[in-house]
Amino acid sequence: MDDFDVREKRFEQDIADYLTTQGGYTVGDPRAFDRKLALDTTPFVQFIQESQPRQWERFRKIYGSDSEKQIVSRFCREVHQTHLLHVLRHGFTDRGIKFRAVFWKPETSLNDTTQEQYSANIFHCARQLHYSLTNENSVDIVLFLNGIPVVSMELKCQFTGQDTTNAIQQYKFTRGSWTCRRQRKSR
Repeated sequence: MDDFDVREKRFEQDIADYLTTQGGYTVGDPRAFDRKLALDTTPFVQFIQESQPRQWERFRKIYGSDSEKQIVSRFCREVHQTHLLHVLRHGFTDRGIKFRAVFWKPETSLNDTTQEQYSANIFHCARQLHYSLTNENSVDIVLFLNGIPVVSMELKCQFTGQDTTNAIQQYKFTRGSWTCRRQRKSR
């Protein structure tokens, strides 16, 4: 039993390893997360460019070398004006150019284009993601869809004397504020 590691960090590692080897996720860099925007901009822009090349080309003709910054800015403004779920469902428009932030799984495999669009989604996970603008608090694991944080996990290991109650309290009072940043601004 000496090789049985009960630490929370090992629990995190095991979950991240599973997600990246079996779950279709890639390993994300928690340092790449923009705390102010609550977004990982590199995969977000990559997703837009690769999944919507015609729209991106039109957008690039308008904004030139500032295109990447402008697409991130437009996405964030739309999230603040409506809310994230609305943007995920309906996309966003800039200067008449409609972009999708995600492509949902098609109901059938009959349309090759919708299959390719769905396959263009970028899933990655990051461990110990520092989210706060005022301190170095972190969330144990965050799952991203196209650079957008969609799931956060505060893990506890019962072998160390903590349980879900501890995780709930920690999340409510010290970890949950980053997920509300977008919601508060949109109200």
